Amino acid sequence: MILNQKQTTLAYRCPACGGVATSMVGAFSLSGSLFRLRCECHESEMSVEKTNDGKMRLSVPCVACSSNHSYTISNSVFFDSDIFVIPCSLSGIDICFIGKEKAVAEAVDASNKELLAMLGEEDISAIKNEEKDRGELYDPHNLEIIRFVINELNEDGQIYCNCKDKGDICCDVYDDYIKVRCVKCGASLDISLTSTIKAHEFLEADKLILK
Repeated sequence: MILNQKQTTLAYRCPACGGVATSMVGAFSLSGSLFRLRCECHESEMSVEKTNDGKMRLSVPCVACSSNHSYTISNSVFFDSDIFVIPCSLSGIDICFIGKEKAVAEAVDASNKELLAMLGEEDISAIKNEEKDRGELYDPHNLEIIRFVINELNEDGQIYCNCKDKGDICCDVYDDYIKVRCVKCGASLDISLTSTIKAHEFLEADKLILK
C-alpha cells in the first residue's frame, strides 16, 4: 500500500548570496532528526525540527540581521497553508516562504520585486516614515499576522486574564486595532494594526496578559 504523505514547499532568502533556496519537505522527512535546507552557495542553511507537541520549530537565516530568527508554528500551518510568509521582525523583509509550490514561487517573485525597490532606501527609518504617512490605514497582512499569533498563543494556553480557570478568549477588529478580550472576566488588550514593524515583531510574542 502506498501512503500519501503530507508535504509542503519551503524556501528562504540566503543572506550570503541573496538567492532563494527551495525544497519540498515531507512529513516523513521530519520524523527523525533536523531537516536542513542549505543554499547552493553553501554559506547558509535553514533548519526545521518537529517538537514533542507536534509543532515545527524553524531557524531561518536573515538577510537583514546578523543571526537567525527562530519561529514555532503549528503542523497545520506548515503543511496545509497555501502560502505562509515569515518576515524579519526588524526590517519587514520576507525571509521564509511555506506552502504550495506555485504560491511559494509567486510570493518569492513578489518579494524579489519589493526587495529591489527597497534597495534604494538607506535604512529601516524609511519604512517607519512610510507607515507614519499612511496614517490610520493598515495593511490587511498585519491583521493576518496578529490573528495567527493570537490563535497560536490561545491554543498553547499562553493568553492570561483575570479568570481563575481558563478564560473564554475572543477578538474584536476595529478600524486601526484588534481587541483581545475574555468574555468571562472582561479583561482585554488592544493591539495596533497600523504598524507593519510592530506586527512583525508580534510574531515573536510568547504570551499575552489581558488587564
